[in-house]
Amino acid sequence: MQLAAHLCGTRVNEVLDGEDTFVSTLSQLGFKRVQINATAVNGVDTSKNATSAQAVAKLISRHKDLEFILQKNEETRPLWEGVLLSNDEYCGDSGKLPPNVTMLVDESKGTRVLSEAWPTPPDGYNIGYAGGIGPANIKDVLEKVLEAGNGREVWVDMESSLRSSKNGTDVFDLDKCYECIGAVCSAEQFVHPEYLH
Repeated sequence: MQLAAHLCGTRVNEVLDGEDTFVSTLSQLGFKRVQINATAVNGVDTSKNATSAQAVAKLISRHKDLEFILQKNEETRPLWEGVLLSNDEYCGDSGKLPPNVTMLVDESKGTRVLSEAWPTPPDGYNIGYAGGIGPANIKDVLEKVLEAGNGREVWVDMESSLRSSKNGTDVFDLDKCYECIGAVCSAEQFVHPEYLH
């Protein structure tokens, strides 16, 4: 299992300031990916997005063992564009992301709104897709995403659609995850893992 830490609120504000005390603990806890949700709906001071690209790039360069995911939407444009268009020792060549950074195309910002378009990945970096994807539509969405990917490696992200209320408690629902695995396998995109039969 690959664990991805989804940072919001205070933790993203720390990252925007270049503070990596918390991020430094993630690898030893088993996390391999870190998603930076730098949006207001996620409790972040988005006024920092425009001035934080250099600090975020420095932080990312100190943690090459982690893959960082930047949310790519209009609200986060100052941050991701700042990292993408920089040309320095931390960000690399302009137009390319550092090797341990990808972007997540997500205009819904975790609000369960299905995306209307799935853009083709640009030449300089890989992307994943999010926005209203869940067990009920993963098969159809995956077909569209794979077509948009045009042979490139792409991925999808789901979180809020994989939650349920069980016994009055909001939980990450593994049954819904299993539904998604089943739909993807029935679409013959992947072979069903033996250990899940």
